[in-house]
Amino acid sequence: MGTSAWVPTVHLYASPTTESYLKRGGLDAKNNLRIWETFLKKYKIPFQLVTTVDRLEAASSGVLLLPTSVALSVREKQAVVNFRAKGGSVLTSWLAGVRGDNGEWLGFGFMESALDAKVVGDTRTEKEDDDLDNFMMPYGDNPITHHLPSGLRVWMEVVKETYPLRLVGRNPAAQIMDWSRTFVPDKAGTVIVFDEKVQATGRASRSVVLGYPERLWMAGDPKSLEAIAHNALTWLLRQPDVYTSAWPQTYRSAVVFAVDSSDQFAPADLELANLLKSNGMLATYYTLTEIVLKSVPVLKQIQAQGHEIAYLADRFAGFRDQSPSAQAKRLESMRQEMRSSGLVIAADAGIHPPMDSYDKTTEQLISHNGFGHFVSFTDITDARLPFISTPQGANISSGSATVVLPRTITDPEVAMEAGDPVDALKAFLDELELARKMASLSVLRLAQQSFITKEQWDAIFGYIKSPNNQIWVATAAQVADWWRERERVSFRLETDSNAPLLIITVKGSAPLKQAVALYVNLPESKSVMRLVSQAGAEKSVKIAPVDAWRSALILNDLAPGTYRWHLYFDRP
Repeated sequence: MGTSAWVPTVHLYASPTTESYLKRGGLDAKNNLRIWETFLKKYKIPFQLVTTVDRLEAASSGVLLLPTSVALSVREKQAVVNFRAKGGSVLTSWLAGVRGDNGEWLGFGFMESALDAKVVGDTRTEKEDDDLDNFMMPYGDNPITHHLPSGLRVWMEVVKETYPLRLVGRNPAAQIMDWSRTFVPDKAGTVIVFDEKVQATGRASRSVVLGYPERLWMAGDPKSLEAIAHNALTWLLRQPDVYTSAWPQTYRSAVVFAVDSSDQFAPADLELANLLKSNGMLATYYTLTEIVLKSVPVLKQIQAQGHEIAYLADRFAGFRDQSPSAQAKRLESMRQEMRSSGLVIAADAGIHPPMDSYDKTTEQLISHNGFGHFVSFTDITDARLPFISTPQGANISSGSATVVLPRTITDPEVAMEAGDPVDALKAFLDELELARKMASLSVLRLAQQSFITKEQWDAIFGYIKSPNNQIWVATAAQVADWWRERERVSFRLETDSNAPLLIITVKGSAPLKQAVALYVNLPESKSVMRLVSQAGAEKSVKIAPVDAWRSALILNDLAPGTYRWHLYFDRP
């Protein structure tokens, strides 16, 4: 099977029952329809407007789109069930079928039984001063939200009576949280779910439930929400789609242990280094250079284990609001003190400014002066991934650019101080699990001498090392190197008369040092992807399964240049 055309059709359903119910409340259901009509026309996605239950019952393939179909008759609900039984897929926004023929409240049973989404609440708050969960955070490397980076803050307006839903489903795709991503244990936060089920007829049907109404789409962040809608429809329409994996194959997320060292190192500081090393994990130690000379013997032992040494600052004082000349002088003095100590570290060693005290001047100086990475606070980016720093006026190639590593998760020691130790550990591991599902970077900041207990460390290490979790534990420099390598690869997917044509470009002057994976959404679950390409490139490309819906195209040691592959998909 090889196709690149939009073969299936979207059936945009204008429910007469919903229109009648909303009209009684002074609302116009056509407003929701117009938003989808504009979207579908913009992206040239074939669709037909379905306005009667007779025509809904006649629909037999493609995608059924139910825009905020709050009220559905018994006949309409059965038509949706029958459509899925025929192998059709369904996309719904917000509430669907929670009211009946006459607008009477029926509950969420239809959404759970017919759409594979259990509604467990919404985002309204009990008190006016409660933190508002008004940011949606999409999962990265996800079949239906992959256009957006992991954990991107997507603002959603708070509108009375149109609160986003809290959902439970087999496959979550986005979380609803407050701006700072405050994690609350046992608080349902999923706002988008998707799934694929084989129906009793033997046909496979896909579903996506967007837990927010069109009203918030237009008032919030239209560009990001439009991207999600496009990704979701592409998946439902079973069209191949391609995106770059955030992490090296076969990892799903990354963890960096960042040890902030503001005191002189003593032999007791080897305990943490030994503990991490014995569990197969390396850390990045950020140190003040004013104490390096007296700390060299211990730092060399830490370094000999494979741990990375980087900069905290010259002294324990922030950079924020200092003049450009003062900051530049401090950064140069810091490097000079390190060289004078005799401790040899990487020429592009990174930095984590003390107390997260930095400003735009600091950021620009760090990038202009060739620091390999920069650990930042969470407010520097709206996503939970590294990014390449490109200060204004800079001309830096991706091979030497500074990579920013944002801290977007609660520090382990801070988490362990919160109440009961057992509950605190569970909450931290739950937060780490959410970061893993999002395909995020988790920078875990530690003190030189950690007070985390052995039992707590055993639980943390056990979670991270679980083979099923596929977490990459790396030093900050390793993550930065990977991210620069990843940025060398670009691609586009074009239509072609025979099959989808994937065009990949590798920039730079040398072959890829690390394997970069492109995820490909499969038209059919468990189908097998094949490549037909120009001669000579096959040896540097491998295909590996990711899950039932995706395969990975792994580019290993691929030389700079442009490559073209036709993608074919064999039925399972």
